Amino acid sequence: MIRRLPSMQVLQAFAATARTGSMTRAADALCVTHGAISRHIRALETLLGCALFVRAGRQLELTATGRELADELDRALRAVELSLTGATERRARERQSLNVNVSPELAGAWLVPKLQSLREALPGLDLSIAASTEDPDFARSDLDVSLRYGPAPFSGYQNVKLLDDDIIAVCSPAFAQQHAGMTAADTAQLPRLRHARFRWAQWGAAAGVVLDEPGDGIVFDCRALLIEAAANGLGLALTRALLAREAIAAGRLVQPLPASFPASHNCYVVWRGDNPKQGLIRQFAQWLREAAAPPSRVQA
Repeated sequence: MIRRLPSMQVLQAFAATARTGSMTRAADALCVTHGAISRHIRALETLLGCALFVRAGRQLELTATGRELADELDRALRAVELSLTGATERRARERQSLNVNVSPELAGAWLVPKLQSLREALPGLDLSIAASTEDPDFARSDLDVSLRYGPAPFSGYQNVKLLDDDIIAVCSPAFAQQHAGMTAADTAQLPRLRHARFRWAQWGAAAGVVLDEPGDGIVFDCRALLIEAAANGLGLALTRALLAREAIAAGRLVQPLPASFPASHNCYVVWRGDNPKQGLIRQFAQWLREAAAPPSRVQA
């Protein structure tokens, strides 16, 4: 009964000698001395209590036990090599993958239309996107980055602000055409969609007119639905310029009046400072920031 296992050096010495039929060639292959190979072989034979090689002229030939051990060891070493290679490849894939949590309206209105550009900018990135209104839980192993609106940077985490966003008024092209020549003062008499976070009084102040909040009309708690309602001609809507940008570029929305006011909450890219994917996350955050920069301005 074997009381202790041979060391990896002993097994490597045996495997190299079995493969080459020579202790000298095995020593050259492993970059050790002939004496080291000889000692390892003797140690293994002593441990097993049997001979593993017999000399045939200048060559060493395996005994029956030696051949059986060499075949088993070769299979075992190949399995270890495959496992190590697989682990290395998996680790490389993990370091190039990011699990991103993002608010639904930002994902649908802005991020998804930008994904082709992201693939071109970071071709090795494997992105997994989960849309959620919940605050990020970075204790989860399946979350690397969150895109979240907030009034200030998230304390305790690394973060990058995408941009200083503005609240603008938008509507469908058909609605704008139906009310061609509208002024800021006219909006008091026009259908206006409502959202709890966006106040028409603030927009009116920016436009230089006094506006009360609409007393009737549809109220939305989801900014994505608000944009869709405006695009379908239901009235004027206040929304973040970033969320409306792709729809305006596609001709689904227009900004009929230039007035705007600064958003109280801006979007941040948030992640844990001890995440091992720091380099990749910072690349992703920088791409997001550049993609979010208003077309008329270039962020430093």
